[in-house]
Amino acid sequence: MGLNAENTYSYKGRVITVLFVASILFFIRSMVKIQMGQVPHHIPLLGIFPVTIAWFLGREYDKYVYLSTKDPLTGLFNRRYVSEKSLKIIKFAQRKELNIGILLIDVNDFKDINDKYGHDYGDQILEKTAGLLVQSFDEKDIISRWGGDEFLIISKYSDENTIFKKINELETRLNKTEWQHKEGLSISIGTSSFPKDGQNLKVLVELADCKMYKRKVYYKKRTN
Repeated sequence: MGLNAENTYSYKGRVITVLFVASILFFIRSMVKIQMGQVPHHIPLLGIFPVTIAWFLGREYDKYVYLSTKDPLTGLFNRRYVSEKSLKIIKFAQRKELNIGILLIDVNDFKDINDKYGHDYGDQILEKTAGLLVQSFDEKDIISRWGGDEFLIISKYSDENTIFKKINELETRLNKTEWQHKEGLSISIGTSSFPKDGQNLKVLVELADCKMYKRKVYYKKRTN
């Protein structure tokens, strides 16, 4: 699920650079044909090299864009991307009169897991949890690693029950998943919604964080 999978990069940069270079080569070839009446080679062998370079440069651009918006461990969107994207999402929701659900998710006992089983296993927990989030939510939802063992999800909806169905599906998947060193993994979730609870991401996240913290406190009391 990490960023070592090169096929997860977008091809946008490569396509644009190759098309740009190819159009220049086609223009030059056309000019040569007009001036000389013919082109030196019917097969443009000399064009292969600049097109290859263009593909390589486009690939590096695609890689840069990917790494600047994704979390290296989980492959989810990172906090920077969500913060920059949130304003556009809220404006879109205002125009379309949509609701936006904000879900802040925290892995319970994650520090204890790290201390007891090591950081490598902790990373596996985060990667596996990220995979369950992707399976439980829609492609249109923005799923991100907010920091540490926290995940943030932005989900547009017209019916609030849709959000609760997704949460139930996530918790069901968590309960059915086998964990190497634990019988089960639990999470605490805090929610807020636009426009009911706030008009910007900062306010919405603060409210969701407050609710999530209360659920963690309740979880601690119940399990101790």
